[in-house]
Amino acid sequence: MSEKKRADALLQECYDQYRIRLFNYCLSRLDSREAADDCVQETFIVFYNKLLDGEEFENPRAFLYRTADNFVKRQKQKEAVELKRSIPLDEAADVGVTDEYLLRLDLIDYEEIARILLNLLTDEEKQIYDLRYIQKIGVEEISDKLRISRPAASMRLMRLRNKIKDMVYSFDIEKKGG
Repeated sequence: MSEKKRADALLQECYDQYRIRLFNYCLSRLDSREAADDCVQETFIVFYNKLLDGEEFENPRAFLYRTADNFVKRQKQKEAVELKRSIPLDEAADVGVTDEYLLRLDLIDYEEIARILLNLLTDEEKQIYDLRYIQKIGVEEISDKLRISRPAASMRLMRLRNKIKDMVYSFDIEKKGG
């Protein structure tokens, strides 16, 4: 059996066996289902890349939990940094926000921005977006509908989220795009 096929088979086996348990483990330590889902996806991506590099695992379960735990810790650190950047509501009144700034916020058509960004996606990305975020379908059902493996569906979903995040952060409201 080729290295890639062996890696694919072991990934699928571990994904089927540990995904739900890993998700519950991550969710018990995080406040958000999306953050827990991201940690699980990242964990399996690391695992798969190591398999492709030829790494052997005596105990894949232990590796997966250790890796998931590391992603949970990173997520908690990220949340802590974001919390430090935010302003408590009781202090928000003291922050100098100009009328001009508030007016600009009111004039932004967020639905139009969302339409512009979604139109930049490929047809396949739009389909995955629709299944996950509009129809609220889980990864298992997405993989069945697209006739791809669950790890492949997770990977495509993660890439889509990253692409959308990058697009949002680089979006120039004044120019209505890049």
